[in-house]
Amino acid sequence: MGPRAVRVLADYHHHDLWESLELTLTDRFGWDLYRPMGMEWFDAEYWNFERTWHGDKVARQYLEPWGSDTDTRFDKSHERYQKLLTLEQARDNPPDLVIASVAHNHEGFARFAREVGATFAIHLGNVRFSEIDMAEDRWDLASFGIVTTKLPVEPPKPNVVIHQEFSLADFRYEPPQPHDRFRISSFVNCFAENRHGYGQFRGIADHNPEFDWRVYGSYGSAEPDQYACGNIGRCADVAAEMRTADIAWHTKIWSDGFGHVIHDWFAVGRPVFGYAGYYANQLAGPLWQEGVTSYNIEGRSTDEVVAIIRGLQNDPDRHRQMCEAAAARFREVVSFDEDAAKLRALIEAHVR
Repeated sequence: MGPRAVRVLADYHHHDLWESLELTLTDRFGWDLYRPMGMEWFDAEYWNFERTWHGDKVARQYLEPWGSDTDTRFDKSHERYQKLLTLEQARDNPPDLVIASVAHNHEGFARFAREVGATFAIHLGNVRFSEIDMAEDRWDLASFGIVTTKLPVEPPKPNVVIHQEFSLADFRYEPPQPHDRFRISSFVNCFAENRHGYGQFRGIADHNPEFDWRVYGSYGSAEPDQYACGNIGRCADVAAEMRTADIAWHTKIWSDGFGHVIHDWFAVGRPVFGYAGYYANQLAGPLWQEGVTSYNIEGRSTDEVVAIIRGLQNDPDRHRQMCEAAAARFREVVSFDEDAAKLRALIEAHVR
């Protein structure tokens, strides 16, 4: 393939997943990354994400042009311009590699890749707990796979298991700073809709107002309460706010994919209080070290949890040790440099 820049077309459905591709393919490799733009992709049945349930509603969310679009669109959350490609442009100047990150788009994007002579690959970011869960993934159409989750069995095609890259300049470790009240923050989006996880949070927070309890992100269909701190638009600001926390509260037991928030917490280095069992078979699982980087609070009583929090509050040296251990563990488990090298080798072996 040589040193030429590879042209990559990938479907867009998750802004942090997309940014991980930008950081690796664009910033590290110097390649050209494009997202499809225009409802023609939907009309030609290349883009089919949630078509069966929502018709063209979801497609419009991701494919309809904005008035401010040129050949790029500015991503405010990551402060970069994303390159856009209409169907006509993609046919006139075809990409070298086409990547689909949702199963609904596998068949359509594979067909487009065949028509223009491009290599087709799939990108998997959501957890597959069984072979049945993997059945909708069209490995038969792909030359290779980019896997950012744990799979129950080895896929039938060449693949690489990597972490979705994010900015370690933003999500960097800094020591905790003293607060008038020990600060405990959650960044689980739509946290309030999770009755079990949020119920435990409220059960403890409501009866322990001496701590500063905070919930960032959308409340979804639930009504905001006294803990709601709203959404934060820029990822750099999310990271900065995470660093103001003394404890990371992450009682999540549903709908995780790669798990950006849980990885973010360990990267910035704060003791994580959550449900370790949910992550046992996910990429974030090795980050959890009981009493060293985190505490599994599933099944623990309110008194037990509060006692752990107060113990950390009353022992700043112990608290700082856990913060440092969490950040150090992240860097032991995750190497974006190594992941990028593996990914580049896989792509260069299949894209000519």
